[in-house]
Amino acid sequence: MIFHTLSSYGWVILPLLVIYWIAAILALIATDREPSVTIAWILVVCLLPGIGWFLYYFTGRNWEAITKKSKWHKARQSIRLPFMEQIWERYQGQASAFVAANPNQQVDHLVRTMTDQTGIPPMPARDVDVYYDGQTYFPHLLEDLRAAQKFIHMQYFIWEDDELPDQVADILVERIKAGVEVRILNDFIGNLTYTKRGLKRVADAGGTVLSDLTALKQVNYRNHRKITVVDGLVAHTGGINIGQEYIDGGHKYHSWRDTGMRFRGPAVLLMQDLFAQRWFEVDHESLWVSKYFPLDQVGEGEVLVQVAAQGVEDIWDVAADSYRVAISRANEYAWIQSPYYVPTETMNDALIMAAFSGVDVRLMITGVPDKKIAWDAAFTYFKPLIEAGVKVYLYEPGFFHAKMLVTDDVATCVGTMNLDFRSLELHKELMVWIYDRALTLLNKQAFLDDQTQCRRVTLAELEEVDPVKRFKNSAYRLFSRLL
Repeated sequence: MIFHTLSSYGWVILPLLVIYWIAAILALIATDREPSVTIAWILVVCLLPGIGWFLYYFTGRNWEAITKKSKWHKARQSIRLPFMEQIWERYQGQASAFVAANPNQQVDHLVRTMTDQTGIPPMPARDVDVYYDGQTYFPHLLEDLRAAQKFIHMQYFIWEDDELPDQVADILVERIKAGVEVRILNDFIGNLTYTKRGLKRVADAGGTVLSDLTALKQVNYRNHRKITVVDGLVAHTGGINIGQEYIDGGHKYHSWRDTGMRFRGPAVLLMQDLFAQRWFEVDHESLWVSKYFPLDQVGEGEVLVQVAAQGVEDIWDVAADSYRVAISRANEYAWIQSPYYVPTETMNDALIMAAFSGVDVRLMITGVPDKKIAWDAAFTYFKPLIEAGVKVYLYEPGFFHAKMLVTDDVATCVGTMNLDFRSLELHKELMVWIYDRALTLLNKQAFLDDQTQCRRVTLAELEEVDPVKRFKNSAYRLFSRLL
C-alpha cells in the first residue's frame, strides 16, 4: 500500500526533491567553507532531507558570518574598539621595541601573526607565575579573591559542587558584603550536571551569576576559557577549573596534573577585555569603562605577553594558528602538552613536517583517560607522527590536563586549548604567550619533570594492537568533530 502511494505521487515528490537538492547545494556552496566540509554537509543534507538540515543548524553553520551580521556584535564592537584601541596603542611602542631588541625569527613571526590577526599587540606583565598543580595554584587564587576591593570577574567552563567551590563561594559572599562587585560567567553545558549550590549562594548575596551559550542553537559549542580578574590588577588563567579534583584528583583519579597562571601589569586588561566581550553578549552590560580598566593603577611590566583567544565565530583561529607558527618556525624544539590529541589535519601536519625538518618535537598527553573514545582515537594519529620523528609520551601517575607549548628557549604559552578538534575550531579558548627566557626555561623543566613519569609510545607497541581494537579506534576517529 505504501509503495503504491509513493509510486502514485512520485511525479510530485521527485521534482520537489530535485528542487530541494539544488537549493541545498547552492546554499552550502555559497558559504565558502573549506571544500571537504562543504562536500560533507552537501551529502548529509541531500541524503537526509529534513534531518540533515536539523544537524546542520546545530553543528555546521558558519558562525563567523552569522556573528558579523548580528546586532549585538555590531553594538559590542562600536563600544569596545574605540575604548580598547587607546589601550593597545599605549603599549604598541613597547612591543615594537622588544621585537627590535630581540631579533628572533620565531618570536617575530609569533608576534606579527597574532597582532595582524587581532589588531592587539603584546602587552607588558609582571609577577608572572606558572603553577603545575592545583595544590600550589589555588592558595594564590583564594588570596587574590580575599584581597579584592572593587570587583571580581570570573569565567569558568566547570564550577563543581564540593569543598573547593564552597571555599571560593565563602570568600565571594564575604567580599560582596564588603561592597565588592562580583560577576561570574559559567558555561551552560559544562555545568549542567552540577547543582551550583555555591553559585546560588553568591547570587543570593548580591553577585551576578550568568550562564554562557544557553541558546539551543549553541548546544554544540562551549566557552572553555578560565579567567579570573580582580580589580583589573591581577589575572588568572590556565587549565584549572573550580573543583576539588583539580587539587587531588577527586574520586576518579590518583592525582591531577594541571597548569595555572597568574600575572599582574597592563596585560591584565587583555583578560578583562575577554571577560567583557562574553559578558556583553550574555547580559548586554558594557564593562568598557575606566572603572574596570584602571590604567592609572596597573603599573609597569617587564615581561611581554600576548593573549591568543578564539571562538567559532572568529575569522581567524588565533590560538591554533599561534601553535602552527611556533611549531613550523621552531629551529631546535617544540614540546607540547595536551590531555587529548584528536587534531585538525593542519595541526597534525605541522607536527609531522617540523619533525621531518629536524626539530625535536615532543607530544605529551594523558595516559589515564577521562574520555575513553577520544583517547582511543588519538592512537590512530601516533604511527605517522612517530615515523616522522615525533616523540609521543603518555603521562601515567594520574589524569593529565595541562595545556602548554614551549619552544627554542624563547617562548612558551599556557592556557585552555586542547589539541582536539573541538578546542581547535569550535570552543572559545585562550592561550597566553610569554616571551621570556627564564619563564620558558621553567616550563621546559616542568615538561622534563613530567616526562620522567611518562611512558613513551613506540611503533612496536602500535603494531601489536589487536586488529579489532585498531578498527574501533579508526571508527572513533570518524567522529573527531564531536569528541
